[in-house]
Amino acid sequence: PSGPYERIVSLNPVADHLLLQTVEPPRIRAISRVTDEQHPERWRFGAVAAVGHDEGVEAGLVLEPDLVIASPFVPDALVSRLQEMDVPVFDLGEMRGLTTTRRSIDQLGALLLAQDRARSLEDALARDEAALLARGQALQRPGLYVSVYGDAFFGGTKGTSHSDVLRLAGVRDLAEEAGFEDWPRYAAEELLVLAPELIVTRRGMAAAIRSHPILAELPACGPDGRSVEIDGAYDGDAGLGVVQAASELQQALLGSARAHVAQR
Repeated sequence: PSGPYERIVSLNPVADHLLLQTVEPPRIRAISRVTDEQHPERWRFGAVAAVGHDEGVEAGLVLEPDLVIASPFVPDALVSRLQEMDVPVFDLGEMRGLTTTRRSIDQLGALLLAQDRARSLEDALARDEAALLARGQALQRPGLYVSVYGDAFFGGTKGTSHSDVLRLAGVRDLAEEAGFEDWPRYAAEELLVLAPELIVTRRGMAAAIRSHPILAELPACGPDGRSVEIDGAYDGDAGLGVVQAASELQQALLGSARAHVAQR
């Protein structure tokens, strides 16, 4: 039920940042361990506690929550235990980018009786999106998101936050145009067929892509190609961090475009 909850515990990294802009900070009793340990904007939460969904019910109940914000990654057993102890649990569902972020803002606004703040947050998000799209129209460079783990190559395309990052930054997603969806696992040969001149990846992975004996043949790894790394904390943020990741990518691409024009 909707209500003026005063002791909110978040086990959802996306919800952490949405809550900070939807309710007064003292009402947030704890944020997710992921945000606490990995996100560069952890400082915004001050001295608030952090809880991981693998730390058991007791860790959360010490904070006496009157609401827990969850995600599909929170174990069912933990949700059941909390509900058995009469602690309301609200699951925001899968987080896949701006569409689900807007849905989550609406849901939290209704749940927490904070519709005005939710609308303000949605308006700010819309302004950021419009500004990025306007600047990105000058680019429209074909590219691909790729992450590498050992000899395995994974993408992020239609239906994910990576697709939003590429679109907002001004990158045409070659994977989506080729019919890929979600988080495909690529064979090296598939990447050679896609032949991206631009690869977007997580920080620290570009060198592994360029040094791969097959991927080194990609146009992106050649003298006229480009690989751009994004801060891993924002690269993995399927909520408000999409805007920050897109801004980082766009600034890198606009910088290279200006350098190319000056060189010419």
